[in-house]
Amino acid sequence: MKTKFVRGALPTMTLLLALSGLYGCGGDEAPQAPPAASTAPAGAAPAPAAPADAGSDASASTAATVPQSVPALLEAANKAMREQRYILPEGDNAIEYYLAVLDLEPENRQAQLAILELMPSAQGVTERLIDTNRLDEAAIAVAVLKRAQPTSVVVTTLEQRIGAQRRAEEQRQQAEEAAARLAEQRAREAQATAAAAPETAPTPARPQPTAATPPPAAAEPAPPPTPAPAQPAATLASATPAPSVAASSAPENQDFKLIRRVNASYPSQALRSRTQGWVELAFTITAEGDVTDVEVVDADPRRVFDREAVRALGQWKFTPRIENGKAVSARARQRLEFNLN
Repeated sequence: MKTKFVRGALPTMTLLLALSGLYGCGGDEAPQAPPAASTAPAGAAPAPAAPADAGSDASASTAATVPQSVPALLEAANKAMREQRYILPEGDNAIEYYLAVLDLEPENRQAQLAILELMPSAQGVTERLIDTNRLDEAAIAVAVLKRAQPTSVVVTTLEQRIGAQRRAEEQRQQAEEAAARLAEQRAREAQATAAAAPETAPTPARPQPTAATPPPAAAEPAPPPTPAPAQPAATLASATPAPSVAASSAPENQDFKLIRRVNASYPSQALRSRTQGWVELAFTITAEGDVTDVEVVDADPRRVFDREAVRALGQWKFTPRIENGKAVSARARQRLEFNLN
């Protein structure tokens, strides 16, 4: 049988034979598929492959969780309200979600009304943050409130409170630091003084009597004082005892003395009704001479002059009672008269 060659078939067969020879030279490895056609224009440099970046993946994940549409923002705001996240945490609270809705739709009535309803609660949260000295969180909340109502007097007041409290806190810290520095300086001065002082101070020698200097003669005892006539107890309590040689060596005992008296005011109602009376009071004179624990023992008429009597007696001043050379507290009584003359 004769083989007939079709014109143009010879070059095609030659190309196929050449390709099969190339495959044979490559061993058993299968030929790789040709790369996919690129849409880039001819002659253009290929675009570099984007490197794998964990940060970009995290950013994309975070961006995917943030609502991007008005319905999603409204749903997020409703959820925040149910969970009472009115203004905190930052970026995840109801007011900021409603503000984001107004950024997309400035005339959204639902968001506008919701912000108006939320403002009192958000302001209350901010006040509690200020009261508990959580000033950083309070400043974030005030910034959100100012975005919602820039001209609100309440928001301005909250902002001023934060500033005043920050200044007070700074002054307190400065005072504590100054006190610490002063205490440290005094401690150093005390250490320096202790180091400079001698360990034991020398005791001056007592001069011994010699033939040239005879010992001093013993002082003759003074004659005993003439006893004073008997006086009322109140007068004796305020009298100064006469000095004596025996008293100088024995412990001193002395009763309290009044050194300042404050007169009671006459009650206006009693003055108008021309009422007179008295109040008897019991009280304590402290070791410093102050009056404490004033109480009404008796009064005539009752509960008319009591308050003024207690107020006046509480301002009296005494020298304290001295027993065995030491000031001690003492209990005393006093009657205050209220007369129109």
